[in-house]
Amino acid sequence: MMDVDAGGWTVSESYRNAAAFPPDMTEALAARIADIAAEAITGIDPHTGLASDFLNQFNEVLMLLEVAGSDPALHRDLHAWCPRDYVEHFEASQLRDSALVIAAYTLAPASVRRRFDRLSGDLSAFILNGLAELRPLEGEAARYASEALAERIRRRVESLSAIIHPAERRLDNDTISALFKQAR
Repeated sequence: MMDVDAGGWTVSESYRNAAAFPPDMTEALAARIADIAAEAITGIDPHTGLASDFLNQFNEVLMLLEVAGSDPALHRDLHAWCPRDYVEHFEASQLRDSALVIAAYTLAPASVRRRFDRLSGDLSAFILNGLAELRPLEGEAARYASEALAERIRRRVESLSAIIHPAERRLDNDTISALFKQAR
């Protein structure tokens, strides 16, 4: 199958049952995470113990990149953006169930947490580097570079979302084609 790694980002992964739990998820752990997920208002995926609300900080950058071209006053907000790791994000949030979200994260299988933390850290660094490269640009060059950066961020956010919600993972055309070839 096709695993193409581009700077730590899996472009296409081998197919496996998307609803399957990670190999290091025990039944007891799955039951505890499911209990927390059922109690929480914030959506926690019971397969991973992660909540997609974490992605809001990256979606904020996307929104600012999309409108900063038409409103230069937003450049200050864009360049003041500072990433937070998962726990920091939920500790600083106004969510009343943030303690439950953090508890589920600490119970998440180590394989999921390691991959998620690595990719979210890589994304944070990627965004900060991209924003630094945008700083000296103006006019049409700035608009074009902002659009390109936004698209690259969007793809990486989708990859993080696929880790958070593996049962909702969307397959790209290359993966679907490879699956049909393998099935023949």
